[in-house]
Amino acid sequence: MARIVAVEKIRDLTRFLNELASNGYSIEYGPHIVLEDHSELTTIKVYKNNELAAYIVAHYITPYYRAVLSNSYGSDKEFLEKLLEIKNSGENWSIPVNPIYILVLDETIVGVVEKYEDNYPVEDGENLVKAYRERNPGYSRIPHIVIARLIE
Repeated sequence: MARIVAVEKIRDLTRFLNELASNGYSIEYGPHIVLEDHSELTTIKVYKNNELAAYIVAHYITPYYRAVLSNSYGSDKEFLEKLLEIKNSGENWSIPVNPIYILVLDETIVGVVEKYEDNYPVEDGENLVKAYRERNPGYSRIPHIVIARLIE
């Protein structure tokens, strides 16, 4: 029977997905959206032996969120230049701002999740998450509609 697990200890989404892959799972990215608050939301299918093992719903921020927080731009052109600067910096990470929700279809994935540990991928990761949450007090409701659609 399927169940939903909310995992709060994941600080580095990329590393977590790599950990799943190193444990024999295949990752297939599904729909992805950049929200008006500059966070991102995606669904991910996880397979084990070509069988669907789980769906993941992840709500996160990336280095581009730094452009929003910098407020160092006075025009759209300056904002786009800041985004290009970040893109060309090579910095690449995804930090969840909500728990990672996993619709578990194969219980073996739970063991991998329970053993998994990480830290923020950047030194100021915790501060970035705090800033996002302060600016967006309704952030915790964002993944709920996707989860509801998955369990329909």
